[in-house]
Amino acid sequence: MLEYDSANRPPPVIDEFIQLIRYRDLIVLLVENILKNRYKRSVLGIFWMLLNPLLQTIVLTIAFGTMFKSSLPNYAVYILSGLLAWNFITQTAQYAMSTMAYGGGLLNRIYIPRATYIVAATGNGLINLVISISSLVIIIIFLGHPITWTWLFLPVSIGILTIFVLGFALLLSTAAVFFTDTVDIYQVFIQALFFLTPIMYPPSIFPAELHQLLLLNPFITLIDIFREPIYANQIPDAALIIKATLFSLITLLTGWIVFTKRADQLAYRL
Repeated sequence: MLEYDSANRPPPVIDEFIQLIRYRDLIVLLVENILKNRYKRSVLGIFWMLLNPLLQTIVLTIAFGTMFKSSLPNYAVYILSGLLAWNFITQTAQYAMSTMAYGGGLLNRIYIPRATYIVAATGNGLINLVISISSLVIIIIFLGHPITWTWLFLPVSIGILTIFVLGFALLLSTAAVFFTDTVDIYQVFIQALFFLTPIMYPPSIFPAELHQLLLLNPFITLIDIFREPIYANQIPDAALIIKATLFSLITLLTGWIVFTKRADQLAYRL
């Protein structure tokens, strides 16, 4: 058992990071446990990670494919590449804050770094994303969409997404512990934002005067940086990369500061 001296500790922003490194083996075990518990009663098991995005794509392609077929060739590739990024962000953040709000009782009984659950949830979401990319490859092969060298940029895209997701989850989890209604509000907010994000449709359907409003939606930048190497077969331009990277880093830094500042209070709120 690791010893923890609370009387001699660095500032919370630094201390929480040091403790996460010390408890890295626990984080790995939690990631494995999340995967096992999530699929242990499922007949399909981890195969559901592949089947679920495929079914979503089929349904949305049938519903909207005819409408956007002329402007979006290989519509299924367009929509699934957007869905994978969207699901990674929104589902991981929701799981992290739900775990902290309703299942963080262990923090009351023993000391573990308060961010352990959130980092583990992000790790689990990352594994789901990587596995789900296999379903994207299946559709791409089926439709004959080219797989080019631009796919080599995907680790960078996924890294930027992961940085944002961790920061986003830290912010939401902090709010959810103090205000459990955050979980329900988040679900409503994300459902509305889904239809305001060009996942099922091209941005060009919006009138020119509304394009500036799209810039206020940060999810568009994050989805584009993941989708462009896959669908458009091009590396995102430097401006997009810089914008997505800065936004993700600012989100992580903000989330980390807010979470660690409140870390000592979290156990008493759970």
